[in-house]
Amino acid sequence: MEKYRTNTLYFTYHFTCSPNEITASDKRDTAKILSIDIFFTIKINNQLYFQADLPAFEFYKALAKWQKKWLKNQQAAFYYFSIEYDEGAILEMIPFHRLARLNTSWPEAEVYNVFAHQYLVNELSLLEGNLKNDIERYFDIKISSFMPHIPYREEC
Repeated sequence: MEKYRTNTLYFTYHFTCSPNEITASDKRDTAKILSIDIFFTIKINNQLYFQADLPAFEFYKALAKWQKKWLKNQQAAFYYFSIEYDEGAILEMIPFHRLARLNTSWPEAEVYNVFAHQYLVNELSLLEGNLKNDIERYFDIKISSFMPHIPYREEC
């Protein structure tokens, strides 16, 4: 039986603007959509691994698109590229065997970032669902009407 270290992952975020910063009538306003940030952190075993302001809608769209790919192919990797950053993926989940590695371009610390693949998939899926619900509740909008207008980059 293969042994590997068990890690615990914590995602946290909060909006950095007020709830009235965007409304349903702004769904085609790309600049406004990209101006809505979350302060996002990742902790692995209670150690800070990543923290940054991220465009909330763009990050959500990357998670949602990955979720659809994953339903077709359970080995689908997750990549978050931003149109505001040209140096590669800000976050990525790379599956291998029954494990997966969570990488970032901006690590706060060197930590062991390998997880059981299914655990990491579950955590990213929860993050996608929670972020969607929080965006909709906080701004009193339906994110589905914004999706076609949210800029999205699949790769560098």
